[in-house]
Amino acid sequence: MTEAAEWTPERLLRDGLDEVDLTSSSGTKFSRLEYYLAGVAVIRATRVAAIQIGRAAELAGQLRRSTRVDNAELVAVVVPSADTDRAVAELRKYLRSSDTPAALLLGRGDSGWDVEWIGMQSGAEITSAEEVAKFFEMKLERVVVTGRKVRAPSHPLVIDERIRRMLRLSVRSSKSVMLVGPPGTGKTQLVGELIEEIGKSPEAFGMGLIHDPLIVTPDESWTTRDLVGGDTVDDEGHLRFSPGHVLEAIAQDQWLVLDEANRADLDRIFGGLLTWLSGKEVVVGRVSADPKSSPIILTWGSDPESVVVGEERLRSGGPSTEPIYYVAGTDWRLIGTYNAVDAQRVFRFGQALGRRFGHVPVSAPEAAEFSTALSNRLSDADTPVPEPQAGRLRSILERIYAAQVDVLDPMGPAALLDVSDYVAAGLLAEPDSDLAQLVAEGYLAGMGSWLASYDGISLARLGEVLGAGDVLGDQWAWLLNHLKALR
Repeated sequence: MTEAAEWTPERLLRDGLDEVDLTSSSGTKFSRLEYYLAGVAVIRATRVAAIQIGRAAELAGQLRRSTRVDNAELVAVVVPSADTDRAVAELRKYLRSSDTPAALLLGRGDSGWDVEWIGMQSGAEITSAEEVAKFFEMKLERVVVTGRKVRAPSHPLVIDERIRRMLRLSVRSSKSVMLVGPPGTGKTQLVGELIEEIGKSPEAFGMGLIHDPLIVTPDESWTTRDLVGGDTVDDEGHLRFSPGHVLEAIAQDQWLVLDEANRADLDRIFGGLLTWLSGKEVVVGRVSADPKSSPIILTWGSDPESVVVGEERLRSGGPSTEPIYYVAGTDWRLIGTYNAVDAQRVFRFGQALGRRFGHVPVSAPEAAEFSTALSNRLSDADTPVPEPQAGRLRSILERIYAAQVDVLDPMGPAALLDVSDYVAAGLLAEPDSDLAQLVAEGYLAGMGSWLASYDGISLARLGEVLGAGDVLGDQWAWLLNHLKALR
């Protein structure tokens, strides 16, 4: 066989399949496979995204969270062979309602690889899936798109552009960034928008790769083992080190996003991360209870990619003293959101921990910004509010928001914007419904527990505006009466 014949796309693809180590948690383990698939599909390798899914039930959610999938023409999903039937159904459902034009399902079992299914959105103007189907001698299924919205994408968060710039520059210049602000200001959405922006053009942020986020929500039960890692009992009853979220994110070359970070006592559980975030190397544990077993070292690298060196020793039963290195790349980031209002009742950061983060304040928007966000919400709604009710609804919610800003503690607009959805649902069910009644009900359902935390004096001041005839009128008294049940 000639050298040219040996290096056909078919041969390259088979090599790529055989060389993938599914036990590895590296985020780049499918890089060569993506390259080989691109050769078969006759597209650029950057237009192929291969992702491993542990359980078919998580398929759609994991794909939608991946920024790499956003730019892909062909997605290759790898699942255990025993789970492929459910995965085919989930992948078909995903294609019906996503922007991904084509997908390939690969099952991996003890006997090797199997191509289980190839699908393409009906009407997609691509040929890559056809090329792959032809190569594997598989039938290409045309999936009818049913869930995609005809309307334009949701509007970005309405926020002071200087704050948005602060976030961009903070993420570019700091390894760890915390977004701080009251509830409902869109901190989590802002992180998502930033990650999507970086995913489209990482070089504009001084980064060399696209990194998916690993998003977790801490809680008060968290320990250092949850965040970093620690000893756990294995199947044989022995103590073994189990990586936490930080090490997991590094192993997968993902950013770690701690949503509502102050739900956990991070001052207590950060441990050696304080030293590590200052740029130093730290030992975070050992493979086993044996004090001579391999130390697990958290450090920083000089390449954009995050990697694990010696990861196989975590699973090896044999003795070893060689270190295992979790190496965070220059692109790696730790991002958190911090609810400054709930911090009164949950946990605050100490000074030592606070100094390790760049802080970006996400304040409640000004009245004009709220009006813009409300107009966007109403125009972008799946169920529109018809005129003239839409104009009156806009006026009432603007008055409520302005009164809250003047009288109560800072609160973002998210919950108040949700009232418009409640009203739209009410008018759809009963077109002749009283608008003030629907607003009062939606306001009570979404923000009643928050309002119930205030004393009578504050609520009386709020009522001077909300009880006016052109706002809620007598529905304010009805709302106050039902707050008693929420206290």
